[in-house]
Amino acid sequence: MPKTRTFSWIAAFVVMAFSANPQALALTPDEANTVAAFENVAPSVVLIAVRGIVFDSDTQRITPITATGSGFAVKPGLVVTNYHVLENATQVEVVLSSGRSAAAVLVGTAPGYDIALLRVPFSEDELPPAALGSSRHVRVGQKVLTVSHPLGLKHAVSVGIVSGLNRELPALELGPELIQFDAPLNLGQSGGPLVDSSGSVIGITTAKMLNAESIGFAIPIDAAKRTFSDLIAMGHTFRAQIGFGVQVINDDFAQLFDLPVSEGALVESVDEGSVAEKAGLRGGSRRITLGSNEYRFGGDIILSINGDPVRGPVDILEHLAAARPGNIIRLQVLRDEKQIQLQFIVPEMKH
Repeated sequence: MPKTRTFSWIAAFVVMAFSANPQALALTPDEANTVAAFENVAPSVVLIAVRGIVFDSDTQRITPITATGSGFAVKPGLVVTNYHVLENATQVEVVLSSGRSAAAVLVGTAPGYDIALLRVPFSEDELPPAALGSSRHVRVGQKVLTVSHPLGLKHAVSVGIVSGLNRELPALELGPELIQFDAPLNLGQSGGPLVDSSGSVIGITTAKMLNAESIGFAIPIDAAKRTFSDLIAMGHTFRAQIGFGVQVINDDFAQLFDLPVSEGALVESVDEGSVAEKAGLRGGSRRITLGSNEYRFGGDIILSINGDPVRGPVDILEHLAAARPGNIIRLQVLRDEKQIQLQFIVPEMKH
């Protein structure tokens, strides 16, 4: 009996202590921010359930598959996800946080961006579009959240920081645009939003690095937004086929190779017979190998495109992605310590 009374007295004291101090259960400012950011975007995030088939050319067999991924609404009735989530799909179902589900219709795909758009029969009240921010001013070290459906589980959130910028994956045509982050990624999270502290989308989670600890990659939302109108109108993206390759110039690169400028895009190659060659753009002929990379020097350095300064390939990609056949593209280039102007007309896309 004495032991029982002692235990009851301690339990009562603990309950009284928490009742008298409600702040003991209050969220910290950072926790409150995380909760608010999650609640801001969560209603826009959907589970994507895929049924499909895979053909094995070796065995000549067709194998049925099922998979899950994530996505989020970008406009009323339109959901974006990763292309690789739907790559082998014959049927796609979208599930809301309420549990309501419906078949989705494929609107368009951009495999080089790992992006796909789906049309879904939900009202804006049922599936509100997410707030789309900008990835242009993302900084290393800032807090980010992934909101998705890992392993088919509904609405999970993980928190981390942006751990790197200007990353590149060989399978994508984006170039060095990817956002690197350290929030954990699991199966089923592909296609979900990467959001900032306000709950605005700054990227689309797309891949993680194998044999590494929490290194994930996201497609910048600005790059994704460039594809939406084309996917809706044509089912695919328009790509201006100009025919040149560049290498980003920064302070370290310029110092290592004794370049005359610390910003711009070094033209390494120009395709024979291309629009770029006809416009007079010159690639490099002097080759230097460093590790597994080979660099070509002696070519033009692009300083600006249509009057906007070029600080790397992303600036060029943005202009070319927005251009349409017949548009004039003007380049300010540095050649032999002299600035000259070149221009070309964007051609029709060869399908």
